[in-house]
Amino acid sequence: MAERLDATPAERGGGDHTDETALRLSVVGALRRLTTRQRAVVVLRHYEDLTEAQVAEVLGCSVGTVKRHGHEAVRRLRNLVPELLERTPERSER
Repeated sequence: MAERLDATPAERGGGDHTDETALRLSVVGALRRLTTRQRAVVVLRHYEDLTEAQVAEVLGCSVGTVKRHGHEAVRRLRNLVPELLERTPERSER
């Protein structure tokens, strides 16, 4: 099969990911502004999908401490990256 040359380049699939990239960079920047303990709790709970009890064991603290750091971290992330609120499932369903 012979290749055909056209005056216009072929369309590429990918699409524009500018908004997703900007959000990702905002989240990374916001995570860097959390305390070390808050960041550890967020990463272990939400990226590693550990339970609060497992996070407490990994960090060598109580479940209550994990809950407190998690709550403070989420509150701070909501203030630092308000666009995250628009992307949460409970907001999308409203």
